[in-house]
Amino acid sequence: MIPIKGYATFDPLKTAIVGDVFSIKNFSHLKDDKILSPLQRVLEETKEDLESLSNVLRQNGVEVHRPDMQHLTGDLSNYRRKPPQQTRDDMAVIGEELYVANDLPEYKHILDQIDQEKIFHPRDYLDYTDKSYTFDLNLSGDITKPDQQRLLSTSFIHQLGKDIYWGTNTPGWKDSPLIHFHKNKWESQGYRVHIQAQEEMGGHGDATWCILKPGVIVTLMDIQNYKESFPGWDILYLEDKYWDQLHPFRTMKKKVGGKWWIKDQEHNDQLIDYVETWLEDWVGYAEETVFEINMLSLDTNKVIVNNYNKQVFDFLEKHNIEPIICSQRHRWFWDGGVHCLTQDLYREGEMIDYFE
Repeated sequence: MIPIKGYATFDPLKTAIVGDVFSIKNFSHLKDDKILSPLQRVLEETKEDLESLSNVLRQNGVEVHRPDMQHLTGDLSNYRRKPPQQTRDDMAVIGEELYVANDLPEYKHILDQIDQEKIFHPRDYLDYTDKSYTFDLNLSGDITKPDQQRLLSTSFIHQLGKDIYWGTNTPGWKDSPLIHFHKNKWESQGYRVHIQAQEEMGGHGDATWCILKPGVIVTLMDIQNYKESFPGWDILYLEDKYWDQLHPFRTMKKKVGGKWWIKDQEHNDQLIDYVETWLEDWVGYAEETVFEINMLSLDTNKVIVNNYNKQVFDFLEKHNIEPIICSQRHRWFWDGGVHCLTQDLYREGEMIDYFE
């Protein structure tokens, strides 16, 4: 059986999922090389980078599980769902319970190895006929999953022992019955649950701030009042949107609204039209993401990062944290760094009150 536990984002990581993408073999229907060739490069290099990330985790004593892609055989020309690459978006471990927001078939063999009494599917206990739920943003067309269900993931939830910080990225979502139900449940279990509105978080939580160890945070400028919420903590503030100075990104941004970028394909209109028409579920919104913040802690002394940044590395050295670079070459396409690509299943640690 796979054990489940998680109380803080920096406790020693022992078991995790690393995502995966489709094979280029699933796109045999594509005949235009201006589409097929760059798509092949993205898929194959993404697979290489995900395997490299998996190996780094294994080398640091982490048991790694991967989605099962073998059932996806043949042509996927009409299969518009995003691959299970950013597994962080699909579930959340809270204490010794696993909440599954996106029950993809690629996860079945993993979920089957977990005590079923510790797995919670919101569809089983929430009434989605409540008119306050919306389905407008559900690009997959699955009307059984309301938009707000995506909040039930550790891309939005930061854990700090007794405290849970739950960010929302859409106005009004903080008042969702999904939020209220889980807030009440977790508070009954002894947590303090802090609900943060979209204007406080600026988007996805793990794209805007990261708790590296007690007393240490990396964040975007001014997304919340840290002096009040984390008094005495050392906070590194990074400027966002620095990437907008990259001329190639600006070129493609005009064509795709800042959602994605593949280097050297800024003028490949055939590819751009194909992605925007058929792969809209694949891409995120890269314009909101600062990848230096999207880090994965192995423990309080080691963290996996996407790339070198002198300001960040100097801050890590100051706090005796060793950075391990694990590059994701196509993070601008998928809109996901190393934190997005993983899901903690088991971290050592207990429910500690870090503000006593």
